Amino acid sequence: MLRLIRLTTLVAALLATSTAAAHVRAKWPPWLSIESPVNPYDGSVTGAVLLVHAATREGTPTLSDVSGAAEGVVNGERRTIALRLDATSRPGVFAVRKQWPNEGTWLLRFSLASTTALVSLDGADRVTGVSVPTRMADGRPIPRAVVARDIDSTLMVASAH
Repeated sequence: MLRLIRLTTLVAALLATSTAAAHVRAKWPPWLSIESPVNPYDGSVTGAVLLVHAATREGTPTLSDVSGAAEGVVNGERRTIALRLDATSRPGVFAVRKQWPNEGTWLLRFSLASTTALVSLDGADRVTGVSVPTRMADGRPIPRAVVARDIDSTLMVASAH
């Protein structure tokens, strides 16, 4: 009888643990991170300004899951240019080569489902900062929607430097 109680307790504890773990995984949002400088010894990223690392709990994201745009101000006018991302030798990692003009101030915006990363650049197209706008929920940062104000304020700060 004591063994049956211990076994029942063990099964209940395992179920509670697996349910808690599933609950944590279910709340894990897609995530983006940026790699710069790029490894000059990896031939699959030759000429890339930066690499975008995409991660989801459901598996490895593909090119069709990630989008990008260059957001800029050229001669006082706002411009948006859709970016092409290229596959690399690593799953879930995408290379971004320069596709925006030299003139003006630019930032790059990358999106994966509900997550967006804003990447600030200097005049030589080097990464100077990365932000994934978030809000707090259950004590954890959760990606939030990026609004025009986020892009405009990031461009304003970048143009002041």
